[in-house]
Amino acid sequence: MTTVLAVGLALLSGLAFGAPASAGHAWGTPVLTIDADSLQQLARRGRPILAVDLRAPEAFQAGRLPGAQSIPLTTLTARQRELPGDSLVVLYGADSVDEVAAAFRYLRAAGRTNVVVLEGGFDAWRAGGYRVER
Repeated sequence: MTTVLAVGLALLSGLAFGAPASAGHAWGTPVLTIDADSLQQLARRGRPILAVDLRAPEAFQAGRLPGAQSIPLTTLTARQRELPGDSLVVLYGADSVDEVAAAFRYLRAAGRTNVVVLEGGFDAWRAGGYRVER
Protein backbone atom coordinates (compact mmCIF):
# COMPACT_ATOMS: atom_id res chain seq x y z
CA MET A 1 0.00 0.00 0.00
CA THR A 2 1.44 3.37 -0.92
CA THR A 3 2.05 5.98 1.75
CA VAL A 4 -0.46 8.39 0.21
CA LEU A 5 -3.14 5.71 0.13
CA ALA A 6 -2.38 4.66 3.71
CA VAL A 7 -2.54 8.27 4.93
CA GLY A 8 -5.78 8.82 3.02
CA LEU A 9 -7.37 5.73 4.50
CA ALA A 10 -6.24 6.69 7.99
CA LEU A 11 -7.68 10.17 7.57
CA LEU A 12 -10.97 8.94 6.18
CA SER A 13 -11.45 6.45 9.00
CA GLY A 14 -10.51 9.10 11.54
CA LEU A 15 -12.88 11.60 10.00
CA ALA A 16 -15.70 9.08 9.71
CA PHE A 17 -15.47 8.00 13.32
CA GLY A 18 -14.39 11.33 14.76
CA ALA A 19 -16.91 13.54 12.98
CA PRO A 20 -18.93 15.89 15.14
CA ALA A 21 -22.33 14.66 16.26
CA SER A 22 -23.90 17.55 14.36
CA ALA A 23 -22.33 16.36 11.12
CA GLY A 24 -25.72 15.42 9.72
CA HIS A 25 -25.65 15.54 5.95
CA ALA A 26 -22.55 17.65 5.30
CA TRP A 27 -20.64 14.60 4.03
CA GLY A 28 -22.65 14.75 0.81
CA THR A 29 -21.93 18.46 0.36
CA PRO A 30 -20.29 19.35 -2.96
CA VAL A 31 -16.76 20.66 -2.56
CA LEU A 32 -16.58 24.42 -3.06
CA THR A 33 -13.51 25.45 -5.00
CA ILE A 34 -11.62 28.57 -5.98
CA ASP A 35 -9.13 28.96 -8.80
CA ALA A 36 -5.77 30.66 -8.36
CA ASP A 37 -6.77 33.80 -10.29
CA SER A 38 -9.88 34.35 -8.15
CA LEU A 39 -7.87 33.76 -4.98
CA GLN A 40 -5.35 36.40 -6.08
CA GLN A 41 -8.17 38.87 -6.79
CA LEU A 42 -9.69 38.35 -3.34
CA ALA A 43 -6.31 38.88 -1.71
CA ARG A 44 -5.73 42.09 -3.68
CA ARG A 45 -9.12 43.36 -2.53
CA GLY A 46 -8.06 42.85 1.09
CA ARG A 47 -10.17 39.80 1.91
CA PRO A 48 -8.68 38.01 4.94
CA ILE A 49 -7.44 34.64 3.67
CA LEU A 50 -5.63 31.77 5.32
CA ALA A 51 -4.13 29.23 2.94
CA VAL A 52 -3.85 25.84 4.66
CA ASP A 53 -1.30 23.46 3.20
CA LEU A 54 -2.47 19.91 3.87
CA ARG A 55 0.62 18.28 2.33
CA ALA A 56 3.38 16.60 4.29
CA PRO A 57 5.77 18.96 6.15
CA GLU A 58 8.58 18.17 3.69
CA ALA A 59 6.47 19.39 0.76
CA PHE A 60 5.50 22.52 2.71
CA GLN A 61 9.16 23.31 3.38
CA ALA A 62 10.04 22.86 -0.30
CA GLY A 63 7.50 25.50 -1.39
CA ARG A 64 4.10 26.87 -0.42
CA LEU A 65 1.59 29.62 -1.06
CA PRO A 66 2.66 32.92 0.54
CA GLY A 67 1.63 33.05 4.19
CA ALA A 68 0.31 29.49 4.18
CA GLN A 69 0.00 27.52 7.38
CA SER A 70 1.07 23.89 7.45
CA ILE A 71 -1.54 21.55 8.85
CA PRO A 72 -0.80 18.12 7.40
CA LEU A 73 -3.93 16.23 6.42
CA THR A 74 -3.31 13.60 9.09
CA THR A 75 -3.44 16.27 11.85
CA LEU A 76 -6.42 18.32 10.71
CA THR A 77 -8.97 16.89 13.13
CA ALA A 78 -6.70 17.63 16.11
CA ARG A 79 -5.73 21.10 14.88
CA GLN A 80 -8.97 22.45 13.40
CA ARG A 81 -9.32 24.99 16.22
CA GLU A 82 -6.25 26.78 14.84
CA LEU A 83 -8.29 27.91 11.85
CA PRO A 84 -9.68 31.45 12.13
CA GLY A 85 -13.40 32.00 11.97
CA ASP A 86 -13.19 35.36 10.21
CA SER A 87 -10.89 34.51 7.29
CA LEU A 88 -11.58 32.54 4.15
CA VAL A 89 -9.83 29.22 4.72
CA VAL A 90 -8.36 27.89 1.46
CA LEU A 91 -7.34 24.25 1.69
CA TYR A 92 -4.85 22.83 -0.76
CA GLY A 93 -2.87 19.71 -1.46
CA ALA A 94 -0.45 18.81 -4.20
CA ASP A 95 -2.59 18.73 -7.31
CA SER A 96 -6.24 17.82 -7.00
CA VAL A 97 -9.46 18.65 -5.24
CA ASP A 98 -10.05 14.96 -4.56
CA GLU A 99 -7.05 14.66 -2.24
CA VAL A 100 -8.48 17.27 0.16
CA ALA A 101 -12.22 16.78 -0.36
CA ALA A 102 -12.60 14.77 2.87
CA ALA A 103 -10.92 17.57 4.82
CA PHE A 104 -13.31 20.12 3.27
CA ARG A 105 -16.34 18.01 4.14
CA TYR A 106 -15.08 17.39 7.67
CA LEU A 107 -14.71 21.12 8.32
CA ARG A 108 -18.13 21.83 6.83
CA ALA A 109 -19.64 19.12 9.03
CA ALA A 110 -17.95 20.80 12.00
CA GLY A 111 -19.91 23.97 11.16
CA ARG A 112 -17.32 25.96 9.23
CA THR A 113 -18.84 27.79 6.29
CA ASN A 114 -15.75 29.80 5.35
CA VAL A 115 -13.85 26.95 3.66
CA VAL A 116 -12.96 26.37 0.00
CA VAL A 117 -10.45 24.20 -1.87
CA LEU A 118 -7.85 25.54 -4.29
CA GLU A 119 -8.47 24.00 -7.72
CA GLY A 120 -5.42 22.09 -8.89
CA GLY A 121 -3.68 22.54 -5.54
CA PHE A 122 -0.12 23.73 -5.22
CA ASP A 123 0.82 22.50 -8.69
CA ALA A 124 -1.79 24.77 -10.32
CA TRP A 125 -0.63 27.72 -8.20
CA ARG A 126 2.97 27.22 -9.27
CA ALA A 127 1.99 26.59 -12.92
CA GLY A 128 0.09 29.89 -12.90
CA GLY A 129 3.33 31.71 -12.16
CA TYR A 130 2.25 32.95 -8.74
CA ARG A 131 4.76 33.69 -6.01
CA VAL A 132 5.91 30.71 -3.94
CA GLU A 133 7.51 30.96 -0.49
CA ARG A 134 10.28 28.65 0.64
